[in-house]
Amino acid sequence: MFLPWVAGATLLTKESGELTAELIADLAGSRHSFQTIDRFVTNKLIEIRLLEGPFRFLESIWTFDAMDDGTCRVHFSIEFEFRSMMLDLVASPIFSTACKSMVSAFEKRAIELKPIAEGS
Repeated sequence: MFLPWVAGATLLTKESGELTAELIADLAGSRHSFQTIDRFVTNKLIEIRLLEGPFRFLESIWTFDAMDDGTCRVHFSIEFEFRSMMLDLVASPIFSTACKSMVSAFEKRAIELKPIAEGS
């Protein structure tokens, strides 16, 4: 996995513009699985919402704006709260740090995959 805090990911369903997935988050050695429903518009938007897991709520939005020079500007926002007050107290700072690194991790991965996409 290219995201350091993701210990596993499984695609559960996929339809046009929507998928469900299960992720296993490794937060300082403590693993937590959760399922999300992810709605997307190719090259424009990804909206992620919690289906089930250790969160009271989890919502994330990625938007992609094409730039004139052929690059893309990415906007990312996430809001979450763990269901358990104790888990929220302990894991929230770790998960917040992990979330802050996500855009960088995806940017690095895009750069790694760019030659493959250009060669196809």
